[in-house]
Amino acid sequence: MRSFVRAFASAFASALVLAAALPAAAAADALGDYVAARDTAIAASIADAKAGKSANPAVVKREEAAFKDLGKRLATALGPLKFKGLGAPSYTLFTFIYDESSPTRLLDGLAFANKDFSTRLVVTPDSVFQPWLAARAKDDGAPAALAGGVKTAMTTAEFFQDALAFDGGYFQPYVDLPVAAAPGETAFAVLGLQADEPPGNIAPNQIAIVRIADGKAMIGLTMVKLDIKPIAACEAIWKPYKTKVEALQKAIEKDNKSEDPRWEELTRINDAGSQAFRVCFAREAPAQPFFPVAVKRADALLDIARGK
Repeated sequence: MRSFVRAFASAFASALVLAAALPAAAAADALGDYVAARDTAIAASIADAKAGKSANPAVVKREEAAFKDLGKRLATALGPLKFKGLGAPSYTLFTFIYDESSPTRLLDGLAFANKDFSTRLVVTPDSVFQPWLAARAKDDGAPAALAGGVKTAMTTAEFFQDALAFDGGYFQPYVDLPVAAAPGETAFAVLGLQADEPPGNIAPNQIAIVRIADGKAMIGLTMVKLDIKPIAACEAIWKPYKTKVEALQKAIEKDNKSEDPRWEELTRINDAGSQAFRVCFAREAPAQPFFPVAVKRADALLDIARGK
């Protein structure tokens, strides 16, 4: 009798292990199918681009069908996802190529957003995210910070540009926000600003987060209203750059040349001033009244990413 009980218990335990393994195996198969289909679509688009066929209606139609198919495959691989206040997902890729010989630099994932797109969240398998980040670190002209891992990559505008596929500006990080990661989770947050040119001394108004847990990577962005008062030390650093930019712009406009190389110099000065302002802002921000409010808002966005 005891041997029968032991045998039954052993068989039951084995069945439980097998039942638990089946969903994981199915998810792995679905992810493998997705990656294979994606890589096939990318290779086909690169071949068409090299042959000058990218604008061919048949090619365009095939790619549109591929985007839909890949979105479904990725949704299957990721499993059910729902985030408070965010609508149904869309597949992030809208092109398979960066140029005639290179694959797209955009992160492939599922994008969720609220009604006015003031909050966005891109979700992808971590096994897709990590190779993507490694590839971006090898791009021509890539900032060295992209090769230092997620935390340092988040100090660059390039990371967010390709991870969130911005239209109308880039997200420029200003300062890290010290959010608390849950057990088994990687979580980072930054306060920054989306702009289409060097932002000068404009205060940041968006929070970005990265969360990695349960085999998934999530990159989120949300608009925030923070009562950020001018920081005297940082305004003093920005002022001489502003004076140079304004004087140079006045001189350029006065000469009214069709092509004036001084525009490049103006951009360089504005960019250097913006960078100097952000360095100062990152140093001074933690002591400012708005900072703990920004951290709470970052924690709230992380909670949305956690499914809370």
